Amino acid sequence: MSDPTQAAGPKLSMNQAVITGRIDAVRSFEVQGKRVFETRVMQAAPDQFSSPTAVAVQSSMKLGASGDDVKVHVQVMGYRDSYKTREGEVIHTARNVLRAVE
Repeated sequence: MSDPTQAAGPKLSMNQAVITGRIDAVRSFEVQGKRVFETRVMQAAPDQFSSPTAVAVQSSMKLGASGDDVKVHVQVMGYRDSYKTREGEVIHTARNVLRAVE
């Protein structure tokens, strides 16, 4: 069986990954005066009985248009988050962010 980390493509550093799929949607917004593109990528289902998955990739340049196939080298990032339930219990979680390596 082949090792997917040895596949042809960019050399991955710590906390990096390669996202492959088809662009489903693109939106843009400003953060601290800089334009950010958020591209939703639908990843292929691993088999015929599973559903495809979706991930959002942020970048400073547009990665493509809806329907385009992409392969994107990303930095896996995130931040701590928490919220209160109706009962007042504090739930600690994390928000994942995939940022294109540009």
